[in-house]
Amino acid sequence: MKRFRYSLQKILDLRSFQLKQAEIELGKINAQIAAEHRQLALIASQRLSIQASMDASDDITSFANGHGYIVFLNQKKEACEERLALLQIEAEKKKELVREAMKKEKVLERLKEHRLENWKDETQKEEEMVTDDVVTSKYGAGTHE
Repeated sequence: MKRFRYSLQKILDLRSFQLKQAEIELGKINAQIAAEHRQLALIASQRLSIQASMDASDDITSFANGHGYIVFLNQKKEACEERLALLQIEAEKKKELVREAMKKEKVLERLKEHRLENWKDETQKEEEMVTDDVVTSKYGAGTHE
């Protein structure tokens, strides 16, 4: 029996590779987004800690130092939020690339499945014809003699 060969297999393999690459890129962006969220959480925690120490202190110097550090943390938070916004835009672009790559791969997969079903049907018909020919020649030849 002959094997099924999909003529577009190399293209399907390329599409699968492109999909995996797009997913890897999206994963990298998502990791960066998670890191920025962790950074924001750390900044918020530091701010609460400084605020608590400022509230507990009567020393004007520690209050001034704490206030300066809070200003610094606010600047750090804003920079982090800007990076996060840019990363989220980038993530949306990467998600769209993943969706497109999935579509392209799925189209070729469906075509492959369809062609495989057709091949199976044709192969089965050929085998039935060969079997019919063998049976006909074996038994048909015996009845004519």
